[in-house]
Amino acid sequence: MSTPFYTVKDVPAQDFIRGYAEYLKKNNKIKIPEWASIVKTGLGKEISPIDQDWMYVRAAALARKIYVRGHWGVGNLTHMFGSVNDNGKHESGSGKVIRYLLQQLESIKVLKKDNKSLLKKGSRIVTKEGQQDLNRIATQVALAARK
Repeated sequence: MSTPFYTVKDVPAQDFIRGYAEYLKKNNKIKIPEWASIVKTGLGKEISPIDQDWMYVRAAALARKIYVRGHWGVGNLTHMFGSVNDNGKHESGSGKVIRYLLQQLESIKVLKKDNKSLLKKGSRIVTKEGQQDLNRIATQVALAARK
């Protein structure tokens, strides 16, 4: 009997992000810069994240977001990862962090820039290898949740 196959869309987002972040950390796929401990994740935040592995989690969330609906640019992602201030004003997420993590995901060949699209040149899409990796992690997460 063959093993079941799951895609990223078949697995709950929180479970997939946690599983992929652990995979990125365990295999040293992403280089964490020195400034990661002092940088904020957005304009609406007062301090940097308490979790030491927050960059892995953010990278996993970015990869999932682009997998589910491709052609995202840095501007759209800063809006998506932003927050709402006390007075209802929307604050953008950190463009530096998102740009850095997108570049890291491009270096491990999970994402690539799409220059063929007429309307969204330079936006990110998932590569074939990246799709296989993400689906493999999603299958592992789904099978672990079944047990």
